[in-house]
Amino acid sequence: MNSNRNNNENNPIRCFIAIVLDGPTKGKLRWVQNDIRATGVHAGWPSAQNFHLTLKFLGNISEQTLPCIKTMLSETITDKTCFDITFNRLGVFPNVRHPKVIWIGPDKTSSKLITLQRDIDLKLDRCHQFIKEKKFSPHITLSRISHRANLSVFKKALEIKTGTIKIPVNQVHLIKSCLSPSGAVHSTLFRANLKPS
Repeated sequence: MNSNRNNNENNPIRCFIAIVLDGPTKGKLRWVQNDIRATGVHAGWPSAQNFHLTLKFLGNISEQTLPCIKTMLSETITDKTCFDITFNRLGVFPNVRHPKVIWIGPDKTSSKLITLQRDIDLKLDRCHQFIKEKKFSPHITLSRISHRANLSVFKKALEIKTGTIKIPVNQVHLIKSCLSPSGAVHSTLFRANLKPS
């Protein structure tokens, strides 16, 4: 009995911290994703149910670290109020000639979002020495390129007009990600609420 419990505690959990999108926002992003798919780009297409804005990828962590992470998240946002961010353009990682990911993001990054991400990053150092992001680049992944892309087709995909998609930021989620042959399965382990604005 004790041996089983110890084994469970030692099993790493793949986690990240993110802003989870509401249903209407996921629906708008799914339309953009469908427009990209219609151009003929050969890619993998994440489920709209998994659309999210990552604030911090934690990687594989021990279960013992979870209470500290939850506490630090709560402390980080205790004085922060809800806000909106606007996504309105498509981009690619790492570059157009060697595309791996097509994403949607903002043409101008919200200062409140930058502050939220930075403060979470700093607070979590009290729990574990997580890898620091070189530069926070807010985005939502819409597709993962699976084959060498035809450059003309790919450029056509990036020219799609996304319109203005408003994303409300009112919660921060600690998410567990389980990888499977059919794709990642996400489940919220903890959520912290921002104050009403």
